[in-house]
Amino acid sequence: MSHRNPNARRRAFGCIIERKRPDGSVFALEARYTAAVTGGKRITKNFKPTETAEARWWLDAERDYVDKCRRGLETYKSPSERSGKVRKLTFGVFADAFLENHRAVNGEELRGGTKRNLRNNVKHLKEAFGDVKLSELTPELIEEWYYGEHLNGDWQFRSECTSLKMILREACKPGAKGAPPLLEENPFQLPIPPEPDAKSLDIPPVKPDELYRIYNAMPGYTRLAVYLAACVGGLRIGEVCGLQVGDFDLTNLTLTVRRSVNRGETDMGNTRLGKLKTKGSRRTVPIPPVLVPMIKTHIEDRPNPDSPQFFQAKRGDVLATSTLRNQFDRARKKANRPDLLFHTLRVTHSTQLMLHGGTLKEAMNALGHTREETTLKHYQRIVPEHQRDITDRTAAYMLSGDPIIAAAAVLTNQDEQASGNPQTSKWAMITMLLSQIASLMTSSIPEATKQGSQAQAA
Repeated sequence: MSHRNPNARRRAFGCIIERKRPDGSVFALEARYTAAVTGGKRITKNFKPTETAEARWWLDAERDYVDKCRRGLETYKSPSERSGKVRKLTFGVFADAFLENHRAVNGEELRGGTKRNLRNNVKHLKEAFGDVKLSELTPELIEEWYYGEHLNGDWQFRSECTSLKMILREACKPGAKGAPPLLEENPFQLPIPPEPDAKSLDIPPVKPDELYRIYNAMPGYTRLAVYLAACVGGLRIGEVCGLQVGDFDLTNLTLTVRRSVNRGETDMGNTRLGKLKTKGSRRTVPIPPVLVPMIKTHIEDRPNPDSPQFFQAKRGDVLATSTLRNQFDRARKKANRPDLLFHTLRVTHSTQLMLHGGTLKEAMNALGHTREETTLKHYQRIVPEHQRDITDRTAAYMLSGDPIIAAAAVLTNQDEQASGNPQTSKWAMITMLLSQIASLMTSSIPEATKQGSQAQAA
């Protein structure tokens, strides 16, 4: 037995249904039909209560279109596909699809960490715009969110802005087979916030005695990691975990960085070998001769000599970055430097390279960078002791023409000698030079000027 909707106006093709409120008043008309070419799916379109003629016209037009599809003259597409619009498509649905299909610039799947960050951004953006129809996401709505409160911090907000603009930019692109874009223009018209000041930029580099204490506080099977990161190529923690014995050329004293480690595309699996962060990250860097005996001993002492891994995990095939980071965190606290990050070792390597005469290009090559601003902004630190030393040497040179200052410097040097100041030898050389310059200047003063000075003194 069939149940007919009492509000339906039956037609030869489809029907028009009155949608009523509890009081019986009609608030909308729904025209709908089902056909074999639709796969049994009901196709509907809503109209205002006064648009009966429009509803009939739409059904007549759909009937003609379905007839063409039956005869093979057309391939059936839903009304929304034909109009190029998906009226009920929400931002949340589109963002999920973007997350699933988005690829890196080279067409490859996003790596674990990158995919995890994008997934996290989409989650937060859906909390703000998830139920909003994509076509109704206006600049005003985005502006209200943009200038609102962001409890997850400035870095997270900036990342969310970048993802939101990227997602909406995709919605502005033409669809498959020439379908029009979902949005005519990107409603995100505000600037991406500038990078906040990273707290890590305030962390001073590791000093030699601190590095030694950290090294001794690390477990025996991974302690060489801190020396390698600080002295050889400024290795990232993932690059350290991915090192293999074959990467070390102890004859030519070089290390080739070929891989990093990750937890797969989902960032949820076991640690495995993977690609480096960027193409520029693949690099060959010098190994200081002083480390060669330690590297040889480490290779010989590995528990499994058949494994290619330089640092071997207690469990699993590959040392996890979380394991090494946890070990480093405990060691830094024992060394009285709880502020340090493993990444600070990489920063220290870059800073000390340049302090000891290395060029910016050499520092970039060691770190695997292709942009100067990255190296200068994130991997160079001011070392107060070095800054004072070069300030003193600059002043000594600039003031070397004043014999009074030169004489004062000699007296200062004598006081330092008496107090046993460790900088005595440095100041001795500087003051000796100043004294020599002052003597030369005195000898070059005209004789008449000397006599006049002597008369005044008498």
